[in-house]
Amino acid sequence: MPDDARNPVPAREPAEAGKPVIDPAVWTGAEMAGRTDWIYTLTTEDTAALGDLAKRVRATIGDDPNGLLQIARADADLGAFGAPMAEIFHQLKDGHGFELIRGMPVATWDRLDLAIAYWAIGLQIGVPLSNNPDGDMIGHVTDMGLDYENPNHRGYQTSAHMLFHTDQCDVVSLLCLQTAQSGGESKIVSAPAVHNEMIRRRPDLVAELTADMFWTKHGEVVPGEDPWYRMAVFNYLDGYLTTAGGYKHIEKGHALPGNPPLTAAQMEAFALMAEVNEELHLSMEFEIGDIQLLNSHVTMHSRTAYKDWPAPEKRRRLWRLWLHNKEIRPRPDAFSHRTGGIRTPQTILRVTI
Repeated sequence: MPDDARNPVPAREPAEAGKPVIDPAVWTGAEMAGRTDWIYTLTTEDTAALGDLAKRVRATIGDDPNGLLQIARADADLGAFGAPMAEIFHQLKDGHGFELIRGMPVATWDRLDLAIAYWAIGLQIGVPLSNNPDGDMIGHVTDMGLDYENPNHRGYQTSAHMLFHTDQCDVVSLLCLQTAQSGGESKIVSAPAVHNEMIRRRPDLVAELTADMFWTKHGEVVPGEDPWYRMAVFNYLDGYLTTAGGYKHIEKGHALPGNPPLTAAQMEAFALMAEVNEELHLSMEFEIGDIQLLNSHVTMHSRTAYKDWPAPEKRRRLWRLWLHNKEIRPRPDAFSHRTGGIRTPQTILRVTI
């Protein structure tokens, strides 16, 4: 079982625009820092069950990682780890909106067995999506020496400090393979809690974030397609608050040719949001073998800048799964730009490990 007894999921009430929301996903970093029920440490039985699964799948796909593209949830019975994983999913969907699985055997398993187990865990949550136009189904979060300020570059390809944001999926999964020499601390924050604190201080600025804004597509477009899409940060739908965080995406989107600059009121709203993010966030240091799971509709995440090791094999690297599950949270039609993965007519899906 988890490191601590599970707290019961509190009640949720229908969300209304302009009012604080009552939702199990409302929490503060100070509160969560004093709890460990969001951490699940794999047991010997769990690891054995995942190992058995890896053997069964490997008997089907051989040594080709692309064989994972043919593995569906029905092929991914987790055995003894099935019941704990069901509770983890429940917390992601209907609870506090994030979880940490600790103890994946990164140091002792080969990469394909590890990828099979990681993929199978992801399938319990949703359908994997392409992370980029190249079709990578397992993304590699590592410094590629790119410029975070470039509208066509993404933060995960750099070692820069990343502002709080949400990924283009329903749930994002990150498996830590290597940590940095220094820095690279993960920070997460409850988006509904940020919304509520902003309502308390400046409800007029919350209203600014309920209007559609321009978001960059990072140059990941097909010919003739706009290099941006429009969407609000705070969205109220079917009694739920659904959040899309990403000031940097919006700043870059409004800087694209033909788009209006952000207004003074919008800039003030983002400044307040950044301030509240820092006040309410939870910090965590990744350990090798950790899997961080985040419900992208209620949890924003950030990362501090980091210094990497000189040796390439020791450099910070995370595997990333973007997972799609329309049952996770009601969302507006505009979210189709964020929950369908990144694909162009030239994209060929692949798994590289």
